[in-house]
Amino acid sequence: MRSAVGYQVTGAAPGTHLGIPSPTVTLVVDLGPGLDLEGPGLAGRTRFRVCLGGLHHEPYRIVHDGSQIGVQLELTPDGVRSLFGLPVAELSSQAVELADLAPEFSRELIDRVSLAAVADRASQARQTVARHLGHDDDRRRGAQPDAAAAWRRIVETGGRISVTELTERSGWSTRYLTTRFTAEYGMGPKQAARLVRFDGALTALRGGAPAADVAARHGYADQAHLSRDVRAFLGMSPSEFLTQLAGEFTPATASVR
Repeated sequence: MRSAVGYQVTGAAPGTHLGIPSPTVTLVVDLGPGLDLEGPGLAGRTRFRVCLGGLHHEPYRIVHDGSQIGVQLELTPDGVRSLFGLPVAELSSQAVELADLAPEFSRELIDRVSLAAVADRASQARQTVARHLGHDDDRRRGAQPDAAAAWRRIVETGGRISVTELTERSGWSTRYLTTRFTAEYGMGPKQAARLVRFDGALTALRGGAPAADVAARHGYADQAHLSRDVRAFLGMSPSEFLTQLAGEFTPATASVR
């Protein structure tokens, strides 16, 4: 698990919030009337109580009425296998209701988060997930250790590693590694590296770093290359994204715990 964050937003203008592509799987426990989602794998707007969103390469759009309350967790692909006994590839570009995949886990998560004090919701969600991780060794069976090692290396390098280097490290052919990697993650190592690099670059942009510096530090050829990648993932330029981000949930009374 990479993170767990509780959120409570009230008084904002109705609008949309972007679910941004990243190298983690998103688990959202909605404590309001439901999470309304549009995007990859969905036939129009769909409402979720506990939404599990797999790895994706284009944004989801969360449609809200100005209020949102719940907890969002970011799970690693290895965590998904430990929790559910399936490769993250099976969730590729999909959003599913957790109750359809793991009903008992979903009920426990809702109960514990709902009963917790506002400030304790994220920690309750984290503890509930931790209790379920690795309880059943059968869930880990079928994992691709060679693919997992390549994934970890991609993350460690921020996506700044070539398929050639990954292949040389593994001792396998490019075709063999790509086949096993894709079976586990739903994308090849080149696409995974691009996603990880984009995630790091976008985090830096959101933190206020100049685009030219971000491009240089995250392995892009130049600022134009960075802009093309952001547009490919989000459908907008970096400046358009930052403008939209600044306008989300305003005017509003918002708290994140």
